[in-house]
Amino acid sequence: MQTAFRRAEGPALRTEAAAGGLLLSGAMCGAGLGLAAAFPQAWPAAWIALALHGLIVLTLARRSPLLALLALTLGWWAWQATGMGWVVMAVRDSEWAAWWRLGVLIFVLLVQGAPLLATWWLLGRSAARIGWADGGRATGWLALRWGLTLACTDSLRQFGWLGSGYAGLGLPFFDLPGADAWIPLVGATGWGWLVLLSAAGAALACWHGLAGQRRAGRRCAAITLAGSALVMLLPLPGARSEPAAAAPAEVALLAVQPPAQRGLQWTMKGRDDAIGQLQAAIADAPAGSVIVTAETFFPEPPPRDGAGRWGELLHSMQARGVHLLVGMPYLMRNHEGVHLINSIVQLSPQRQSLYAKERLVPGGEYLPWSDVLGGVYAQLFNNVRDGQRSGPPELTAPLFVANGSVGASICHELSFALTMAQRADGVGWLVNVADDAWIDSDLYRRQMLSIARLRALESGKPLLRVSQGGPTALIAPDGRVLDQTLNLDAATLHLRLQPRLGRSAYHQLAPSLAAAPLLLALALCVGGFLRGVPRRPTSETQLP
Repeated sequence: MQTAFRRAEGPALRTEAAAGGLLLSGAMCGAGLGLAAAFPQAWPAAWIALALHGLIVLTLARRSPLLALLALTLGWWAWQATGMGWVVMAVRDSEWAAWWRLGVLIFVLLVQGAPLLATWWLLGRSAARIGWADGGRATGWLALRWGLTLACTDSLRQFGWLGSGYAGLGLPFFDLPGADAWIPLVGATGWGWLVLLSAAGAALACWHGLAGQRRAGRRCAAITLAGSALVMLLPLPGARSEPAAAAPAEVALLAVQPPAQRGLQWTMKGRDDAIGQLQAAIADAPAGSVIVTAETFFPEPPPRDGAGRWGELLHSMQARGVHLLVGMPYLMRNHEGVHLINSIVQLSPQRQSLYAKERLVPGGEYLPWSDVLGGVYAQLFNNVRDGQRSGPPELTAPLFVANGSVGASICHELSFALTMAQRADGVGWLVNVADDAWIDSDLYRRQMLSIARLRALESGKPLLRVSQGGPTALIAPDGRVLDQTLNLDAATLHLRLQPRLGRSAYHQLAPSLAAAPLLLALALCVGGFLRGVPRRPTSETQLP
């Protein structure tokens, strides 16, 4: 009887074609969200797509739980495929490159879908035990289950390397009114949850309206509109002001962007051109300024003896009294031998230091599980090697430059919110050096610029991103782009930034906020399990 009631209730799906159309529409909604990650100004369309996806899941759940799960999974896969499908272009080239990239994409989608399926299933089991799967609470619980599943899956990516923050839940809604007030408090992930909550309310209101339950629909719509207006328009005390105090002195910067194609086929002439471009920047830099290059600005580690053109470069740096942050590989020696690391080498008049990349790109900078998959790699690639090594913790600390500290990161490390929260701790500004030439995708370049704006707003500190094959930009603490290159040719930007000290509210709670939806889902699952466990009778209980 209850099953018949559930199927009769809600919007009717009389044909298999209608269900198939809804599944296709759900996938299209997911694809729209993935594309919107590169175009935050399209947030109205992204919000409609998110709410429509929730409505589709609610509608299909009344016909079949399997259809609801399929709509959820297809939407998520389409979301990730369009929002980060270009990541397969970063894997190594070989004779089997096309098949290798297809396999990487399928693997990424499967791994991304695993926590989605697990969360949806566990929450469903919990609802059945508590008694929320049937009756008047069923539809509201389904909306909560949909939103919490997406929130948990989005949060889990911050605790691993696969997927990171690309196509994150809060990314398409960076330009939505109210974002500048909330992101310094709850971060991009927390902002995404607030948007998700409003989309779930809208989906629930539409479902009640289509089911003919007008009073319930109007009530849900009113609550959703009031809550959304409160979130977007309420100027929270101090939230719109920058959370960190200004440092006493500005920093003069020169951002050196190389030609987009320089690093694709390195030659001796290309190295000499890079040295010449850097020497020209040194000659043009005022004393005490900081010169920052893109990632892998030089293709080889610095020579140990400091002779030749490299020695001339060091002499020019010392004579001008400038600080260099140069993206280049470095040879790290430890008890296991000599290993290549991706690094930022700091060269200052009285100091030399190093930042080593911690978050490497699987399949691009190193081959994962080489001990197990060595035979497969030998068939796919001509030159099989482990690749680079991750930087140890002692080489990820802030760099002390121009009488202040800077939090450094390299390329896609910028997409890890928790990693960047660590990099922003105790520094005055942030720098990210990148080589975007390895992914020839305008969607990728646009999304990385949006992520840079998010990281600056989360920390309340200026962020400089210097790229090869992508735009070089200086981002203000409020997320505005202050200056950027207009093309991908060689360029040198003269900039000034005001360091900001202190920590934003988000950075003080970043790990806890990332775990919040996971803890809520765990609490619901534990509550459902305990609710379903029969209690033992006491001595005073009369047994039948």
